[in-house]
Amino acid sequence: YRILLIDDSEISLNFAQAVLEKGGFDVRALCDLGQLETGLGDWVPELILTDVNMPGTSGDELCRNLKGHYDTAHVPVVLFSSLDSEELAVLARDCAADGFLSKRDGLTDLCEQIGSLCRELLW
Repeated sequence: YRILLIDDSEISLNFAQAVLEKGGFDVRALCDLGQLETGLGDWVPELILTDVNMPGTSGDELCRNLKGHYDTAHVPVVLFSSLDSEELAVLARDCAADGFLSKRDGLTDLCEQIGSLCRELLW
């Protein structure tokens, strides 16, 4: 699966990218949303995993924008944040995200969780 990972923290971004790539995912990582259109070229993600608390545009705002555009409305968006699960669930519901994962749970099961979400959302 092709995963677009978005996080303003380079440390979190690099760590999550390494974990997902080791798990067999094709991952592109962006720390700057300004690179969203130009940085991907013709590479189209099958799932977008985005942090919530970012400067400028938050992950929930990004999700609303993506879901509101014809070209990206079909791409599942999963919120990935250190917010508690209850708050994250409310944000995900309010912005029409396709799911959420809490960073508080650690990255040990990240590949399994993403794989499960991909199978559920993409097939």
